[in-house]
Amino acid sequence: MSFLPIGIDDMAFYVPKLYLDIRALAEKRNIPCEKLSQGLGLYKMAVCDTHEDAATMAAEAVAELIERNGLDPRRIGRIYLGTESALDMAKPTGTYAVEMLAQRFAARYGAGCFRHCDVLDMTFACIGATDALQNTLDWVATDRDNIGIVVASDIAKYDLGSTGEYTQGAGAVAMLVRWNPRLLAVRRLFGVAMESVHDFFKPRREKFSETPVFDGQFSNLCYQNRMNEALDDFRRRAVSAKVFRDDQYKALSERWARMIFHLPYAFHARRMFVERFILEKKEIGNWKLEMEKLGVEEPRPEQFAERKAFEKAYAGFLKSVGESAMYRRFVSQKLEKAQRASQETGNLYTASIFLALMSTLECDFQEGRNLHKKRLGFIAYGSGSKAKVFEAVVQKEWREVARHFRVFEKLKNRRAIDYDQYELLHTGQQRGPVFAEEGRWGLERVGQEGVTLGARYYAAF
Repeated sequence: MSFLPIGIDDMAFYVPKLYLDIRALAEKRNIPCEKLSQGLGLYKMAVCDTHEDAATMAAEAVAELIERNGLDPRRIGRIYLGTESALDMAKPTGTYAVEMLAQRFAARYGAGCFRHCDVLDMTFACIGATDALQNTLDWVATDRDNIGIVVASDIAKYDLGSTGEYTQGAGAVAMLVRWNPRLLAVRRLFGVAMESVHDFFKPRREKFSETPVFDGQFSNLCYQNRMNEALDDFRRRAVSAKVFRDDQYKALSERWARMIFHLPYAFHARRMFVERFILEKKEIGNWKLEMEKLGVEEPRPEQFAERKAFEKAYAGFLKSVGESAMYRRFVSQKLEKAQRASQETGNLYTASIFLALMSTLECDFQEGRNLHKKRLGFIAYGSGSKAKVFEAVVQKEWREVARHFRVFEKLKNRRAIDYDQYELLHTGQQRGPVFAEEGRWGLERVGQEGVTLGARYYAAF
C-alpha cells in the first residue's frame, strides 16, 4: 500500500476555564484521595461553565487552528465533528460551531465564508472523532487541494455519586488535515474490531438525561477485547499490504516509539495493556527469561479446583507484572507522556486520544527528544463497542508545530471551584456563568416557544 503524504498538519486544544481538584470530590465522597490520584492518575476535573457546551468548545478549538495557520475559511472543504455530547437529535452540533466561526470571520472573509464547507457530526461514543479523521484522510487523498478540519468536542458527565463521577472532564481538540503535513503523516490503514454490546450507552428516556447507563468492569473488558482484536487486525492488514513482513513486529509495541490510547482516566492504558504486553513478549520468544527475572510463575487454570481461585491468582500475577521494573520501563518510554494532560482534565470522550497525542508531542518537544521519522501507534476505543488501530510517522517540522500547542500553559491558567460550586453547575442550578472570559463564545439563550423552541443562540462575551 502506498503511503501518501497526508495527515495532521496542526492541532489546537480548548479546555474550560474551571476545574475541580480531585481532592475536593474525594473528601465529599469519602474516597481515599490516593485511590484516585495514585490509583487512577486523577488530579483535576475540567468543568464546563453554564455558557459552555460541545459547540462552543469546538468553535474555540477550530478558531485557534484557523487563526494560527492563516487559513481562509473559503478554502476549508469540511469540518467534521466527533462527539457524543450532541445538542440536538437532528441538527448537527457542528453547525452551531460553524455558525459561531462564520460570525467571527465574516468581517475578514465575508458573511458566507463557510457556505461551501461540508459539516457533519459523527457519533460512536469515544471513537467518533477517530472515525471522522479516517473519513477525512480518505477525502483529502482524492485531491491535493482538499483541506479538512476534524474536531473532537465532548463533556463527560456522570450522575453525582456514581462510580464514573470522578473520571469526568470536558474539552475539545481540532486537527488540520491536508497534504504534506508538518506534524504527522497518517497511514490510511486501520485495524478494526466491533461488537454490539451495552457496556456504556445513553438510551432515550422519558425524562432527558445527559448521563449514561454503564458497567465499568464490563466496559474495561470490552475495551481490552476490542483492543486486542483491532491490534491483530491491523497486523494482518499491514502484512497483507506489505507494510512489513509476517516475521516482523509480532510485538507491535516494539514498532511504535510512542503509543497513544483513548484514556477514560490517565492510567487506563497502562492497566489495559499488561496482558497484551505479556502476549507480545511470548510472541517474540523472550517471556521465559523475563519471568525468571521477575521471579513469579504464571498461574494455569488446571492448577485450581475453582475458576474464581484461578482468576484471583491470575489477577495477582498481572498486578505483579504491571508493577515490575520491566513494565514500568515500558510505560515510561511509550505511554507516560500521554497521561500528563489527562491527569489535569479527566475524560474528554472523543477528544481524549487526541489530547493524549498533543500531551505526548509537547512533552517530547520540551524534553528535546528527536521524534522525526518515528512511528506512533494509536489505539482508539468507543463503547458500544469498537476499537481502531492505526499509525502515523512524525514529520520533520513537528517541533515547530508542537511548540505552539501550549497544552500545559492552558491547563495552568484555569480557576479552581469548590465542591458546592461544582454541584450547582452539575445539577443546572447555577444562575449565570461563574467566569465568562472576554471574547469567548457562550450560549446566550435557548428559544422557548413556537418554531424557535429549543433553538440555541450564541454570542461572544
